[in-house]
Amino acid sequence: MGILKEIDKFCTQYDIRYYLACGTLIGAVRHKGFIPWDDDLDVFVPEPDFKRFAQLYSSNSFKLVTCYNYDKHPYPFGRLYDNRTCSESDFGVGVDIYIIYGAPSDVNCQKMHQNKVFRYIKRKRFWLKYARCLEKLHLWPFYNVAYKMMNCNIKKAVHEFEKFGFEESEYIWPYGGGKLNLKKEFYGNPVRIPFEDGFYNAPEHYHEVLTAGYGDYMKLPPEEKRQPYHNRKCYWKNK
Repeated sequence: MGILKEIDKFCTQYDIRYYLACGTLIGAVRHKGFIPWDDDLDVFVPEPDFKRFAQLYSSNSFKLVTCYNYDKHPYPFGRLYDNRTCSESDFGVGVDIYIIYGAPSDVNCQKMHQNKVFRYIKRKRFWLKYARCLEKLHLWPFYNVAYKMMNCNIKKAVHEFEKFGFEESEYIWPYGGGKLNLKKEFYGNPVRIPFEDGFYNAPEHYHEVLTAGYGDYMKLPPEEKRQPYHNRKCYWKNK
């Protein structure tokens, strides 16, 4: 929640668009806060706004990590970390800041565009798995080379994403790992909705967004599927 409040404060100050996303948006609409068994928090930011965010953001308490400022960051989107925390990897508790890219209007062109992006995403996943195996075996400098190959493929994926500008496109690709293209008007101007102890930005037509992604999102899943998704341990740093 502290990271979300930081995002909201910064984006409001600099007029940067953002939206609650994925399970966080479901939680806001269905539970007025976190889904009880959820264990993370996600936001979407349009591509031109994300670039401004990355350019302008600076903080002693939080760190924005991307594939451009940290070679071992394994994603084509950003993550804002709390510097007071750490984990088994380099960083601790963070919030994913996914990027909304433009997309072609034609369905066949959308599929071709997605295939080009995921060609590099698949290569990235191979090199990430390879790099982490080498790292566990302490085979320096080989794992550094593997991380560089991973980073190279992430940047190529980002280059493919950016071929369709957000502002010029009728359709968008709100990238959270899936292949769902939507009309840009569904996101529109952010609207404030309650989440836990405050109000935060949601897509203007959040019902249409959630229905397209999840169907009947107000229906609870079976009890056996109400499980946390992540298993990474994070810790408070010693002061």
